[in-house]
Amino acid sequence: MSNSPMIRLVPLAVVCAAALAMAQPSAAGAWHAAGARRTAGGGAQTGHAIAARGAAGKRGIHVGGTRFNGDGSVTHVSGGAYVGPGGTARAGRVTTREADGTIVHQGGHTVAGADGGSDSGRNSYTRNADGSSQPSYQNSGHTAAGGSFSSSGSTSRSADGQRSSSRQTTASGAKGSYAGSTTAADGTITHDSTVTGASGDTYQGETSYTKGQGLTHSGSCKDAQGNPIQC
Repeated sequence: MSNSPMIRLVPLAVVCAAALAMAQPSAAGAWHAAGARRTAGGGAQTGHAIAARGAAGKRGIHVGGTRFNGDGSVTHVSGGAYVGPGGTARAGRVTTREADGTIVHQGGHTVAGADGGSDSGRNSYTRNADGSSQPSYQNSGHTAAGGSFSSSGSTSRSADGQRSSSRQTTASGAKGSYAGSTTAADGTITHDSTVTGASGDTYQGETSYTKGQGLTHSGSCKDAQGNPIQC
C-alpha cells in the first residue's frame, strides 16, 4: 500500500473527535461518536471516538478506526490520551494484516507524572507469511528523584524456527548505576552486567549458560581508582 495506514485513517478519526468536542465540552460525563464509509477500490472504513470528562480536570479520549482494503488487507489504528491532576498519558498503535497473511504492528506511549517522572516507549512486531517474525521494543524514562532508566530488546525467529534475541538495560540514580545486556542464540544465553556504587566501586560480571554444557560465571570488583578489591 502506497500511503501510511495511519494517514489514511486520520480524516475519519478527526471527524469523530470533532463531534465529541462539540458535545457539551464543559460538562462532566462521557460521549461517543462513530462513523463508516465506503472507500475507493471496493474497501470500507469505520471509526469511533469515546471521550470522558470528570472532576478535578480529569479528561480522557479514545479514538480508533479500521480500514478494509480492496486488496484484502486490513489496517486497524487506535489511540488514546488522559489528562488529570496526576499527570498525562498518551498511547497509539497501528496494525496491518496484508492479504498474504503478513502482520505488521507498531505502537508507542508517553507518560508524564505531575511529580516530574516520565516514561516513554515504542514497540514493533512483524510476522511474515513464511512464519518468521521480528519483535522489538524500546523504553526509557526518568524518576521524580532524578534517576533515569532505559531498556531495549529484539527477537528474531526464522521460518525454520531458529531464534535469537538480545536485551539491554541501564539505570542510574543517587545510589549508583547499572548496565546489563543479555543475548541468546544457538542454545547459549549470556548476561553481562556492570554495577557502580555511589562511592565509585564497580562490579563487572558475566554469566553464561549453554545447553548440554551447563552454567559458568565470572566477576570482579574495583574501587573508584581502578584497583582490584574483594567483591
